[in-house]
Amino acid sequence: MSLKIKAQFLILTLALLSGCGGGGGGGNGNPSTDSNQGNNGSNTGGSTQPPPKLEQVDNTGLNSPSSNTGAGSTSPLILALKSGDPSGLSSADRPTLLKLATDLAARYQQQQNAAIADIFGENTLNLSLNHSTNSSEIGVGFRTIATPLLTADDGSGMAAIAQYGKGRGLAYGADVLSWIANQSRETQHTALFTRAFNWVLTSKAAGPLASTVKFATAAYSASDVSKMIAKQGKTAQSISCDITASANTCWQDADLLVFGSGSKDDPALTELVRKYMENGKAVIYMHLGWGDSAGGRKVLAGMGMTLGGYPGNYFAPAAGVSIGNTRTIADNIKRSDQMTALVSTLNFMAQEQPALALSQDSSPTNPITQVHNELASMQGNGINIFADARTDLYRLLVLWADMYRPDIQYGKINRDTAPGTFLRTFASDSWLAFNRSTTKVASTGQGDYMPAVAQSLPVSSSAETIEVTIAQSGGITAIGRAAVPGKPVYIEVVDAAGASNLKVQTSYVRAYGNPLTDDVKEGYKRPRRPQSFAIPLQTGTENTFVTPFGGPLYLNYSGATAGKSITLRIRGSAKYAHFDFTKPQSQAEIDEAVAAMKRKDFGWQTAKLVGGEIQQTITYANSAMGNKTPEQYIVGEIKELLFDSNHIANGYNNMPLSSNVATLCTQFGWDCSGPIHRAPGVQHFVGWIAACGFLCSGNPSDGFAGVGGTGWGHAHELGHNTVQRVMHIEFNGKGCVVECDNNILASAHMLRQYALRGIDTGHATDHPGLYQDVLSNRSSGLSGAAKVLDMQTRLWDMANGQDPMRAVHFQLGFLFSKYRAGEAKPSMQSTLDYFTLLTKADRLVAQAWDANNKGKYGMARFADNKISNPDLLFVLSSKIIGKDLRNIFAMYGITLSDNALNSVSDLNLPMAPEQFYALAAGKHNQLATGQWLDLAASTPSYPF
Repeated sequence: MSLKIKAQFLILTLALLSGCGGGGGGGNGNPSTDSNQGNNGSNTGGSTQPPPKLEQVDNTGLNSPSSNTGAGSTSPLILALKSGDPSGLSSADRPTLLKLATDLAARYQQQQNAAIADIFGENTLNLSLNHSTNSSEIGVGFRTIATPLLTADDGSGMAAIAQYGKGRGLAYGADVLSWIANQSRETQHTALFTRAFNWVLTSKAAGPLASTVKFATAAYSASDVSKMIAKQGKTAQSISCDITASANTCWQDADLLVFGSGSKDDPALTELVRKYMENGKAVIYMHLGWGDSAGGRKVLAGMGMTLGGYPGNYFAPAAGVSIGNTRTIADNIKRSDQMTALVSTLNFMAQEQPALALSQDSSPTNPITQVHNELASMQGNGINIFADARTDLYRLLVLWADMYRPDIQYGKINRDTAPGTFLRTFASDSWLAFNRSTTKVASTGQGDYMPAVAQSLPVSSSAETIEVTIAQSGGITAIGRAAVPGKPVYIEVVDAAGASNLKVQTSYVRAYGNPLTDDVKEGYKRPRRPQSFAIPLQTGTENTFVTPFGGPLYLNYSGATAGKSITLRIRGSAKYAHFDFTKPQSQAEIDEAVAAMKRKDFGWQTAKLVGGEIQQTITYANSAMGNKTPEQYIVGEIKELLFDSNHIANGYNNMPLSSNVATLCTQFGWDCSGPIHRAPGVQHFVGWIAACGFLCSGNPSDGFAGVGGTGWGHAHELGHNTVQRVMHIEFNGKGCVVECDNNILASAHMLRQYALRGIDTGHATDHPGLYQDVLSNRSSGLSGAAKVLDMQTRLWDMANGQDPMRAVHFQLGFLFSKYRAGEAKPSMQSTLDYFTLLTKADRLVAQAWDANNKGKYGMARFADNKISNPDLLFVLSSKIIGKDLRNIFAMYGITLSDNALNSVSDLNLPMAPEQFYALAAGKHNQLATGQWLDLAASTPSYPF
């Protein structure tokens, strides 16, 4: 559809851009272009220049077949709308762009709301519907094409309509057409479905259908379609036609094209469905279950819709798959309206400072975020909005955002006193296109994300070949080059090394502040989402990427082989403070990265290690590194102390086996080096903003601090992400649980750190406190089970402190040193050998259970590997230490099952006497300073 531009600006509403994007030929009539919902002359973000005259814009629809020719086709605005390059525009174009976007959104509002109102036109309609969990969600991908028709009570999409070109579409997440045609289910829904069916075919919900309706199907029952048409007294004529085949021409003979979720996945299917609608065909899609459908996704994409992720609605609650019988028609129409809020927000943005209190009501920002999410989805799926006929509105919004951005000054915008400025900044931060070559940047920098000086960093003029090391089959990893704000980066995939779904993005962060909730007194501190979307990299071509915020470049990938490298050719990028110790680095490369750190002209420092990656602000990086060399800081501190200590205690196979561990693994017949023991994944640490508290676990793990290897904070967070169940000891909801079990790994880190570096900092394992609990328990006068339970109450409760609880695992490690290593006093190495064997055995029991040789892990009396954590700790520790530890475990208040006790009895191990290795307060890491106490016959006083 091509609409002529009117002579007056106020009635334009962008016929220029509506083209094929708005559904035409519809029963909602031809919506008026005179919406009068513009800015009424107010400026749009500081410019008071009048809008350009209409002679400056093209007189044909941008998305129509003739859009590449016509008067005015060389105007800067038209060129920008076609290319995505805003460099020919100026701040004077801001009012025009915002006005055009507002009017176009209003046209879509009229068109879509009219269609929905027509379908729901009868006040007697019963809207209740239950798809059941054998269904999938139908979402809106392009709000310029698709409109929600039915949403479940929790807001999940159940059905949608589409308007594109001269045609219409209808999609349901369940096979409702069959239910209604056969009156087999949800028969109360018959009237509404019939109206939607008629609307798709005729543009009017009341019809009537033509006397004969010709149709073709793909992976759908022609009989059911015939019944649906016959129910309305019309003749159905099925046409034999493969409507999924890109070269077919028989589609032209049909009025209706019906697809099921089993439709063949043709590469051109999305474009084919779009062509069908553009040429006036009615398209219906029914999803026949909860399973995924590659062909169905392409059909829906052609209608501007999306399909829910695997496994559909299989686990959805009732509210996610049904509509209650209290839903009114007015409620449903309101739920389907997806443009009114956007139009309202655009009108607010056109006012210098509208009367808004965003701290109390931030809802005007919701439409901005919705568009942001839609842009992320499009670009994440490889769609270039400036080369797609469905994106007229999005193009206008992105170009407006480009032209507003240069004037942004982060840190100086108050959402309550300057709500208009805040809204415009929020929108400019949100409406982004990264898969193009040009954008605009905030000239004063991007707050604490990126300094203004970064914009002048030199970038490579010729392509560099860069090998990106891959540590696991899928993930996100630093490339080692940076995107400079506003400067394009060109990336070619030379060798994907078998990996699939290669994407590029800036930064790997999960916490980046929120201008809507940050302290209003501090102002709008940084871009609302400074990291880019993940943009697909196509092979066999040079991919273009640009960001207004800059940032370290990361490769997002899957389907790779761990240990290989992916080869890229990159130009237009900058070098910065990046250290990659997963491969050899020359001293010149290290010196160059150090110099970049000291210059502080780029906002970030990154590092790659085997098993871990670091991204931190340049300020935090300099603070954490101090006067140390990169080798001392990255390798000696972060790798050898933080990561290696955790990996040794967890028994991962990237750490070599000690002689004691290797000997016992052979003796036990355990596989201690196989793939079961591979580290679970690369752990990322980010020093900038924490998602929770001061430091927060996760991957990435983040914090309001630089990443350091000698404190316990990052060891604690790494422990959260790697802790195994043998460290989680719980009785009736109490015990060494979360925030204690992971700290056992942090304590192991501290023990090793002191032995290797002589650094003795914090994070005590309270051996004196543990012994005091033993003394109190022994003086209670109790015996047998009552005595064990008394000790359990005293010790295993976080309310009493976790430090004594954590000491128990280390006391077991000390017993290993005594009995297996033959040491008079425990050493760090032998104590960590115990942890290595314990965690290896934990994984072996879980993943390599030997039903024919259960004694291999000391569990002969257990039918399977479903064993409690205390039992697991007891059985494995007894086997590893070589002693029956039941008296030790009773001394620590650990109750055990008969299966555990009898399994250890079957091992015929000598009984371990009650012993305790005493360490003075504050000497928990200085093992040589302690002494053994024999508690079998007496209860000696603590010697320190």
